[in-house]
Amino acid sequence: MSTQTIIASASQAMPSVEDKVHDSLGMLAEMYEYNHWTYSRLRPYLGDSIFDIGCGNGNFIRFLLDKSRVVGLEPFGPSYDEAIARFRDHANIEFVQDCLTNCPNDQIPAASFDSVVCMRLLDSLENDVASLSGMRQLCSPNGNVIIVASAHMSAYGKLDRSVGHRRRYNKRSLRRVFEAARLRVVHTSYMNMPGYFGWMISSRILKRRHVTAGPANIVNRLSPYLDAFERFVPPLFGQSIIMVGKPV
Repeated sequence: MSTQTIIASASQAMPSVEDKVHDSLGMLAEMYEYNHWTYSRLRPYLGDSIFDIGCGNGNFIRFLLDKSRVVGLEPFGPSYDEAIARFRDHANIEFVQDCLTNCPNDQIPAASFDSVVCMRLLDSLENDVASLSGMRQLCSPNGNVIIVASAHMSAYGKLDRSVGHRRRYNKRSLRRVFEAARLRVVHTSYMNMPGYFGWMISSRILKRRHVTAGPANIVNRLSPYLDAFERFVPPLFGQSIIMVGKPV
């Protein structure tokens, strides 16, 4: 067997970043309490027509069934197919298999959504300013662009690289991206302070390359209590950062 054949076989056997993200989304689908915690943090900024960029298999969209129109954008085939099957009985939910760089277009016109949501994806995109500018174009003048992203480069490690993260943000760095994309910041906060330590240990110290079910299940069970605590005591740092901006 030639060296080229061995390398080709190994490459085929190794899961791609998309496969790893898809597997993580499958695990996240089981984390109802954690997903609901995220939704509850974003709910004050959600309108009645919502565009979910990088929606995966619809883990967030399941909380939006009462909205008049929800469109999920997902380029990865297996995740798109799962989302279509999952919400096929909901006439107000639709999915488009495409990339943000191809929007706006005839199917997804400019300024047509009250809320444009992008969860845990901006940190993986090559040009975050251009990507946020594209989101701004899709948002109505009085609407909200809502970002949930990975927080703090001090937690960045092998786990981030494995799932395609190019960076992590803090309030200052993400605000600079918002301002460069002509978005006026109206809200910013951190979320899941204990999760910061868990991610840092897994990614930087243990150098893991995938999210394991055990810690994920613990976070899911603790989510209602963490939600209540962080509403009472807003965290100074966290595993994730939330930022909301309006077009200017």
